[in-house]
Amino acid sequence: MKKRDTVTCLLFCGFLVGAMLLFLLLPKAAFSEKEKRYLTEAPAFSWEALASGAFGADLEAYLADHVPGRDGFVGLCAYFDLLTGRQIDAPVYAARGGRLLEPPAAWDPDAAARNMDAISKFASAVGQRVDVLLIPSAGAALEDTICGLHDSYDDEAMIRDIYAMAGDNVSCLDVTDTFLQSPRREELYYRTDHHWTSLGAYRGYRAYQQLRGRTWLPEEAFSVETVPGFRGSTYSRSGLWLTKPENLELWQAEGDFTVTNAETEGTHDGLFYRERLEELDKYTVFLDGNHSLVRIHHPQGQGNLLVIRDSFSNCLGTFLANSYETVTLVDLRYYKKPVSELFAEEAFTDVLVCYSIGNFLTDPNLIWLR
Repeated sequence: MKKRDTVTCLLFCGFLVGAMLLFLLLPKAAFSEKEKRYLTEAPAFSWEALASGAFGADLEAYLADHVPGRDGFVGLCAYFDLLTGRQIDAPVYAARGGRLLEPPAAWDPDAAARNMDAISKFASAVGQRVDVLLIPSAGAALEDTICGLHDSYDDEAMIRDIYAMAGDNVSCLDVTDTFLQSPRREELYYRTDHHWTSLGAYRGYRAYQQLRGRTWLPEEAFSVETVPGFRGSTYSRSGLWLTKPENLELWQAEGDFTVTNAETEGTHDGLFYRERLEELDKYTVFLDGNHSLVRIHHPQGQGNLLVIRDSFSNCLGTFLANSYETVTLVDLRYYKKPVSELFAEEAFTDVLVCYSIGNFLTDPNLIWLR
């Protein structure tokens, strides 16, 4: 064996031994701050798990989550894929201006029909009109900024086809022009998160109030507080760790607001949970994030609104609260009681189903809207 081959072999073996020693000696983190998720715990051994292959799969996931220098390797892989034009298979697309976008939602006609049928049946069961608002994705609005090859976004066509399935008691609000054609569309979505910004949520609030023939607060009625250092969900999934943070805005109008939810005891004064701004997931400043049921009370408002929603309504709810006496937000991922019973207990003047297009096509819980 040549001397060069011997040195190469020794270096490789040394790398393996060093990596093994680092894995054994370094403490294991339970949570990844960059990815904002809990890492896999060491699997418990059993002969049954070994025979079924479950132990091997769990062990592989555990080793992958705790390899020394994991964040660096994840970032290196992400930037290599970006530079070599392989981001078409990446979990997040990179776009100009440090923007990170979710890939297009996959069209599922069966899911679309099933969910719209569930909404139509619910409207008939409660004997009241139900409004539907589907939000196009940031990728659809900003597709021209994506760097390199990517799958195309068909949000406008998908939303149109879904709305065509609505029953007689369902009213559909089309905001695709507002979000896809707006000259300010880059301001309507975050750069590092899949949600709409406060400006985007305000546009959704205004459009819904217009649909219902109700008054709404103009932009000038809000004082805007800018919070720096926000990095959202697309950043956490991208591996592109050099992406700069952005600002998050809190729009506050005059009025008395109190918030309660089904999981936390007590009443919260104000729409924003400012203590969440000190945490990694700053988006939970809006109504404390996801809860099965959230109720906002505003004595100066008029009417009682029920919102069947996903996480986009965490921010939207802070605007709707300005126009209603009570806004009740129900997340069917966690709320397991019949919504019709809640409807019978309270006199809702308006009912809104609000989802992003991606969540509407993948959420299996709308069938429990009963």
